[in-house]
Parts: sequence; C-alpha cells; structure tokens
Amino acid sequence: MGTHVVVVGAGLSGLTAARELSRRGVGVTVLEAADRLGGKVLSRDVGGATVDLGAHWIGGSQDAVLALAAELGIATAAEPLPSRRARQVFATADRVVRHAAELPILPPRDLLAVGVGVARLALAVRRGGPSPLATAEVLTDPWFRTPVARGVAITFFRLIFGADPDEVPAQAALEYLAAADGLRSIASVRNGAQERFFVAGTEALVDAVAADVRGEVITGAPARRIAHDASGVIVHADGHAVRGSHVVLALPLPEVPAVEFDPPLPEPIRRRLVHSRMGEYAKTVAVYDRPWWRDAGLSGTALLTAGPLQMVVDGHPDRTDVGVLVAFSGGRAAVDLFGRPDRHDVVRRELVRLFGDAAARPRAMDDSTWTDEPWLRGAPTALPPAGGRFRATDLNTDVIRWAGTDVADRWPGYLDGAVRAGRAAVAGIGRT
Repeated sequence: MGTHVVVVGAGLSGLTAARELSRRGVGVTVLEAADRLGGKVLSRDVGGATVDLGAHWIGGSQDAVLALAAELGIATAAEPLPSRRARQVFATADRVVRHAAELPILPPRDLLAVGVGVARLALAVRRGGPSPLATAEVLTDPWFRTPVARGVAITFFRLIFGADPDEVPAQAALEYLAAADGLRSIASVRNGAQERFFVAGTEALVDAVAADVRGEVITGAPARRIAHDASGVIVHADGHAVRGSHVVLALPLPEVPAVEFDPPLPEPIRRRLVHSRMGEYAKTVAVYDRPWWRDAGLSGTALLTAGPLQMVVDGHPDRTDVGVLVAFSGGRAAVDLFGRPDRHDVVRRELVRLFGDAAARPRAMDDSTWTDEPWLRGAPTALPPAGGRFRATDLNTDVIRWAGTDVADRWPGYLDGAVRAGRAAVAGIGRT
C-alpha cells in the first residue's frame, strides 16, 4: 500500500507528527480517545480569565516549541523576574519570606544544605547514579541535610515529576534532568523552563498545529487493537478501522497496555509499560477582580516546602483588569488535597498566609487533577517502575513509531519534548 500514517493521540506531540506528515504530502488519520484535542494541554475560562490547567510555560533551551510558536504566530509573554518592585515569596511550614533576588535569604545552615544538595545532584546528573532499582531518596535524603533543604528537594520532585522522591527511580530522575539541561534550567525563569507563557493560553498553540493537519482528526475514538506486520498496520478504534503503512503512538505510556497488539509487543517492553504510571499533578485557580498583590510589591510567585501547595504563580502577569493566582500541587500533596471536600478553603488559607487577607475573596475558583482525566490518568510525565526513563529508540519498529513527550530525547515531560518527539517519530516517513 502507499504511505498513510495513523496517529493515535491528538495531544501536541501527535498533532505535531500529523502536521509534519501533512507538510510532506503524506496521508494521515488522527484518532483521539477523548472528546477534545490537546492531551495534557487544557486552557479554561475561569471567572472571565483564560487559565492553563495543564502545560503552561516554555523558554530557555526549548528551541523546538519556541520556533513552532513563532512560526505559527502564537503570542507569548515573559514571566516576570523577581525585583524590589515585584518580590517573590518563599514559605516553609512556619515562615514566610519575601525576597527580591532569585533565591531567598535563608539561615546559613539551610542555605548551605540546599546549595550542597543541588551541587551533588548536578554532579550525579553528569556522572550517572546508583543502581537501577534505587529510588530518588538516595539522591535527596543524604544530600539535602536539613528539614528545609529536604522540603526544597521534595517540592522540586513534586513539581517536576508529580511524585515524591521515593516514588521515582533514581536512574530515571537523573536521565530526565540531564535531558532538560539540569535542575537549574528546569527551575529557572531567566533563560529557563519557566521563562515565557502563551498569552491566549497554551491551547492556542494546539489549535494552530491542528489547523495545519491535512487529514481526518477523529475524537471519541480510543484505539482498542493494532494489528501489524511488515506490510503495515490496521488500527481498530471505536467505530473505526484505519489501515496505514505506519502507526504513531502518541499516548501516555501507562495507557498503552489497554491497547491489544497483534502480534504482542515484546514481553520486556509490555511488562515495563504495565507497571509504569503517571505522576499526580493538580492546579487550583483563584480569580480576583484585580491583581491586588502587585500593590504590595509582590510578583504573585511563591515556592513552598511544606503543606498542600508547592508553587503559586500570577496566572496573568500581562493584565491589570483581572487577577489570577494559580496554585500547583503534586505527588502525595496533590492526592491529599484532592481527597478533601474543603480543598478550595484549604487553598484560600494558604494564599492568605502567603499574600495577605485579600487572597480570601476570589470572585471565582476552579481546579483540576490530572488523575481524573480519562485517557491520561495523571501528569506531567510517565514514571517507569525502575531503571532509566523510556526512550522512543528502545520502542520503535519498522511500522510502529512512538511519540509523546515522555519519550523525547530532550525536554521530556514538557511542551518542547512533545514537539521534538512528534517530529522524531515520523522522521524518514514519506521521504524519497
């Protein structure tokens, strides 16, 4: 048969793959299980403001997504840096510190412990780490030696992986950090992963990519069975059977075992996928009539080492007609928070502790935990049961290609990784 590619999954990675094929004149059909496009991208109107309850930032060395946004004319804006006019907040269980530099002023013992821990982690990223069976506790507990420093380490793991250190394989954590230029690049605003945001919400990028796909994009069509041999594939989805020369799998990896493969995937790969899982990741949004925290000289950004939240950001630093605070929660903290019926009250109390009494009176609140999203089961990245992270090169065959940000060679778990993985999955297909 001629070249026709079936893409399973219409998140940014699958749509990027489909767009690349369309630009080469290759026929493509996209099958998406959910009733919407975007995967872990979700922009929603809350109280009259567009907010991102999913993937949020781009920046630093994330050249692939930065170039794609520029090519498609999707507007971005810079996340504000801390300054004397826009201080940030650092909070422990019993202290709230406001600071104008990128790093807060901590007691010398805590500052030294954080510095040593980050330095040791950076060295391990370059040199490699412990046995494949070890969890990341071996990277955090001995190196971040004070309660505050350990709180910083747990906060970073919850924000990056959606999991606590004892839930993440150490080898996978180190490989992940290496693929994203290290912890400093991930955590930084200046020249880092938190540098810019999409003015109209991240869905604007997804919509623009989807508009460039010259083929059928079918929602509400979860793939159930994939028959494959050297001549091609047949993908059976609800109400559809699509034949192709290749299939691109752009699914969250823990969802793959729900698909029947004929012949089956190699047993070591199938077993690893069966025992993988997505992280626990959640956001709570509070919308106010105006960004009153700026009057107090605050940027709206906070980092917390204890409690239900790990980070808060100004969700619309480019606007003055509405105020938006977005609170992040991951790992066990997200599980605990979203198990409470009064979780909005819990978040409001934390915002009051960080920013003052005005935080108690939002005009609207909303939240989302990705564990509740059908077909995704969590965010931001797939966690293997042990060993190193997943790579597309370990999974690809002649007719089955793997996409999705989890298998990206650089910036896995991020929008940039989604773009890179989508392009890599279709490299060579349809080229003469």
